[in-house]
Amino acid sequence: MTGSLPTDALSMPASGVEETLARAADIAAGPASMLPIVVDLDETLVLTDTLHEQALFALFHQPLTLLRVLPRLKDGRAAFKAGLAADLPFAAVGLPLRTDLVAWLKQQAALGREIHLCSAANTAIVQAVAARLGIFKSAIGSSDTNLKGQAKADLLTRLFPVGFVYVGDSRADLAVWQVASGVVLAGASQAVAAGARALGKPVEAEFVNTPLSAREILKAIRVHHWLKNLLVFVPILLGHGWDDHPALLRTALGLICVLAVTSATYILNDIADIDADRQHWSKRGRAIASGRLAAAPAFVASIAAILVALGFALALEPRFAGVLAAYLAVTLAYSFGLKRVPLLDTMIIGILFTSRLVMGITLAGQAYSEWLLTFSMFFFFSLATAKRHTEVVRAGTSGSGSIAARGYEVGDAALTLVFGVATAVASLLIMVLYIVEEVLRRGVYTNPKMLWGVPIALAIWVGRIWLLAHRGRMNDDPVSFALRDKASIVLGTAVGILFVLAL
Repeated sequence: MTGSLPTDALSMPASGVEETLARAADIAAGPASMLPIVVDLDETLVLTDTLHEQALFALFHQPLTLLRVLPRLKDGRAAFKAGLAADLPFAAVGLPLRTDLVAWLKQQAALGREIHLCSAANTAIVQAVAARLGIFKSAIGSSDTNLKGQAKADLLTRLFPVGFVYVGDSRADLAVWQVASGVVLAGASQAVAAGARALGKPVEAEFVNTPLSAREILKAIRVHHWLKNLLVFVPILLGHGWDDHPALLRTALGLICVLAVTSATYILNDIADIDADRQHWSKRGRAIASGRLAAAPAFVASIAAILVALGFALALEPRFAGVLAAYLAVTLAYSFGLKRVPLLDTMIIGILFTSRLVMGITLAGQAYSEWLLTFSMFFFFSLATAKRHTEVVRAGTSGSGSIAARGYEVGDAALTLVFGVATAVASLLIMVLYIVEEVLRRGVYTNPKMLWGVPIALAIWVGRIWLLAHRGRMNDDPVSFALRDKASIVLGTAVGILFVLAL
């Protein structure tokens, strides 16, 4: 297969490509060799591991397929890879490329060198990636034999008796570099790079991974969403329990458990959505979708964080651990497919927000307030629907016709508007009844009339949210939007002042 490199492979800034090519030229092994170049696929040409991503895709979207294919492991990794490749869809278009390496390979192809792709990945996957780029003379993958390490070295020695230059990244590639005529390092660790250089072969070029920044990691675990979890403190504040130090400590420790679980589920959701995110104009830049954070270790770390958090929660307060486990189950059900059911997805978001209040009630040791929990369900259902309504309105404006992977269509705008506004008004009515039937009757406020300003301020804010949503101007979910919106901050401050004056 021959052809020119597609523009999506050259998304790296021109200056960065030039610097990489200049560095490659500086460390070249001498005069430009015409030996063929053989390139590995996983974590070399692409920044991710296709087998890991396929297995995780099956786990989240087709678990029965994974269960059916798993027994093939007894026949070897090649048989397992073949089973996954045969039964699962594979999107080569969205795979994140190592753009500086691709640019160098294009340059070498222009000089007349043959470029070949050879990987332990299944043949169908290797050929799909090769077809996307169009610069490879051949594409070889695993079929009956797992082409890794010595097996790949033996094959390439037979195919290229005159010699070849190998592009790889892993310790298993040391066996291939042992028989190769030249070395190209692409994403290799320091230990692997040192081992490759110790072989005494000329190193034609080296392409290094850029470490994940702290900002990227914090963004991946959604630190900017952590404020939502402060809802666990609402019950203890409304119950005037700020002088109950043991309850405050339990709630603070419980918050840590909630943060660990919610961040872990965000990571799991990104893994489940990896293919869809790569087709999205902004989400494709996320750490996992872009290949900057490998899906497999992220999955393992998330599961570990969840297990530790649940264990600590159980020791802290068994009822709290039960609610946290239920929150996790609903979240995973949402990620596994319920988020693609229109309106049910926004109802689940309302349930998840309300469950934070239930956690706070159990940690504070207070009685449940049906009024508060009912208000929360209606209120957060409305806010979640506002976000979907914005997406539906934008889909209509852009002419796309639907929201990818969400199940909504442009014609649903009237439906989301009616449900969202109706539940917003219902939540305000429930708040008024909550003040009349519960707050005022308890007689715990010295100036309870000040509380009547709270539903008024909330009505203004909800009206603003829905106005912006209907105009397609809600750039984020309403809660995150409120943290940056000046009008929302003013109204939130007013609510806080009214609460303090009522005490």
